[in-house]
Amino acid sequence: MASIVKRGRSWRAMIVRKGQRVNATFDTRQEAEEWALQAEAAIIAGQKVATVVPVRVGQTIADLLQRYSREVSVSKRGARWEHLRIGTLCREPTFCLPVHEFGPEALAGWRDQRLKVVAASTVNRDLNLISAVITHAIKEWRAPIAANPVHLIQRPRNPRARKRRVSMDERRAIAAALGWDMASEPGTRMQWTAFAFFVALETAMRKGEVLSLRWQDVDLERRVAHLSITKNGDERDVPLSSEAVALFRLLTRGEGSRRIVRVESGTLDQFFRRARDKAGLPDLHFHDSRREAATQFSKKLSNVLELSAVTGHRSLNILRDYYRPDPTDLAKKLG
Repeated sequence: MASIVKRGRSWRAMIVRKGQRVNATFDTRQEAEEWALQAEAAIIAGQKVATVVPVRVGQTIADLLQRYSREVSVSKRGARWEHLRIGTLCREPTFCLPVHEFGPEALAGWRDQRLKVVAASTVNRDLNLISAVITHAIKEWRAPIAANPVHLIQRPRNPRARKRRVSMDERRAIAAALGWDMASEPGTRMQWTAFAFFVALETAMRKGEVLSLRWQDVDLERRVAHLSITKNGDERDVPLSSEAVALFRLLTRGEGSRRIVRVESGTLDQFFRRARDKAGLPDLHFHDSRREAATQFSKKLSNVLELSAVTGHRSLNILRDYYRPDPTDLAKKLG
């Protein structure tokens, strides 16, 4: 007997029979019931049960996006971002087209309209997600799409990479705006926001990496912080400078599984934006700390491979965007 339950906006069918347990997810209860009947018959006949549901004729691109959100996005670190982005795309008329009618012309039209509202970098992030969904649908769901339309249109040119550095005076201004004296253990969420920014400046860690650190991840004797998962899905050991070690030594060491920085991501974002505005630095981003750290590290490390090992960049082209040396320093090296 099949068990069919509703989960969010989808229906999940599960069968346990003759020692086998199989399940699949569907958009409607009727589809779940039909699959369950076929699956039970296949088990009784000793045949293999198909748990991958192919894309049906008449389904829209929005259907593919929503399915991807349910089945694929949920396993990613950026699941919340993808859910929100997919929700926005599904409200666009372009993505309500049936799969067989969706092509490069429709996508190019959406691109041009979208560029009137948001920056080119935002459109490219949307296109990256759309491309990932369609590629997955073709490979895993047997979607009747001959070629990925994203590959058949011209992408907008991204703006120039940011060059923003963070000076010592600006560090002090942010700390003051957040009420942290830079010499004692943070006690409020505002002060923890400042502490996180300073850690990022001394390690080149991303915001999420700093916030994910637990005491069991940090070995101050070996001067290493272990990141079990990063943005690109890899583990990474981050060497700690003497300045970074000094920051962690300000803190009272807690239990191994306890998070070190005690502020949530959304709260940190809110406090940091208020602090930068109060300090008169409206163009400063938290992520600029990564560029500043990478540039400072480049002065101490002998080659770019060592630098990429510290920052975790897979692509040297992307790493180049984070390396922003002072021309005066380069001139001194030339002699």
